[in-house]
Amino acid sequence: MSGTVTPDRVRTTIDLPAGMRERIQTAVERGRARSQNALIVQAVEKFLHDSERAWIDAQFAAMAEDEDYQTLLLTIAEEFDPLDRETWRMSEGEDAAL
Repeated sequence: MSGTVTPDRVRTTIDLPAGMRERIQTAVERGRARSQNALIVQAVEKFLHDSERAWIDAQFAAMAEDEDYQTLLLTIAEEFDPLDRETWRMSEGEDAAL
């Protein structure tokens, strides 16, 4: 049904740079997307995914430089070390009480 908006969709209007609509239509005609709308949604989704990934990567980079966070990680690792060793021995079939 052309023109039908479903509950999980929102209709919006965008202004494209001159010539872009024709380039989008050419991409659709060449089979790169099933429709102009699908191509635009796919492009926006990729942009958002890449932007969100970059934000997450930046957060991890900041954690690597955070001395308090690094100290906390070392403390946690030290506290879990005996359990990690026991789990390793158990996974290797050794008696955990050794």
